[in-house]
Amino acid sequence: MFVPILFDTHKFTAAALGCVLMTDMRAPLDSDALMTRVAGTRWRSIRVVEDTGSTNADLVALSGAGDSTGSVLIAEHQSAGRGRHSRSWTSPPRSQVALSVAAAADTSDQPSALGWLPLLTGLAVVEAIEAVSDLTPELKWPNDVLLPGDGGSRKVAGILAELTHGPAGPVVVIGIGINVSLSQDELPVPTATSLSLAGAEVDRADLAAALLIALSRRLDQWPADLGTVAGDYRAASATLGHRVRVQLPIGDEIVGVATAIDSTGRVVVDVAGGEHVAVAAGDVTHLRLAD
Repeated sequence: MFVPILFDTHKFTAAALGCVLMTDMRAPLDSDALMTRVAGTRWRSIRVVEDTGSTNADLVALSGAGDSTGSVLIAEHQSAGRGRHSRSWTSPPRSQVALSVAAAADTSDQPSALGWLPLLTGLAVVEAIEAVSDLTPELKWPNDVLLPGDGGSRKVAGILAELTHGPAGPVVVIGIGINVSLSQDELPVPTATSLSLAGAEVDRADLAAALLIALSRRLDQWPADLGTVAGDYRAASATLGHRVRVQLPIGDEIVGVATAIDSTGRVVVDVAGGEHVAVAAGDVTHLRLAD
């Protein structure tokens, strides 16, 4: 709804004008419209809430009480968003696409496939951004989505996958946050960026629809067609072929060249002496390029 604002034109600064324009850009998301756009995918329901602590926490709780598979929860603002290793973050309302989805995760026949869930989600994020912009994102293992720039690559999206159990069996809740219209002053850390800062003015509804379609398609390939997922992931990787420094929770460090992603989604690092060390996402505190 448009609300008229009275102001003194002599005092209406460029900064104030920018604030008004940014507010207009951050239009609310419509769950019914999104549901129509993702018809034919695995998503059975989409709910948009104005504010919550964490969409992942909400869907994990819902999964314990009933059948949540196929559910999508989108928050216009999260006050306690969570990342890997319990890292917290927040952002201005409607400046991101911040959502969580629930999918069945029965891997009794192929338990090693669980490691691919965060990776294939990162791949879906890359595909969604490419679908609505001219940007070419890259993946830093395991699932950080980066945008290359003159000052180096910066993180534009984060992912958190959590395994829980519902009445019908294991459920994976996958949380995704993509920075859409954050300004430089609104970034949570200096190493982050947004689609807007990278030069892409993206409609959040277009991005949310593209993301849900891409993620549904990738989850349809899991776990039966991990060969295709792995090949596509490796093609989008900004980690493979580079010298990396891997910090482990116990304080140890591995330095070497990331040469492969193995069949379980672990990154393989060739270290001095010809040793090949495979590390899983849950065992890594940080992985940084060292070349």
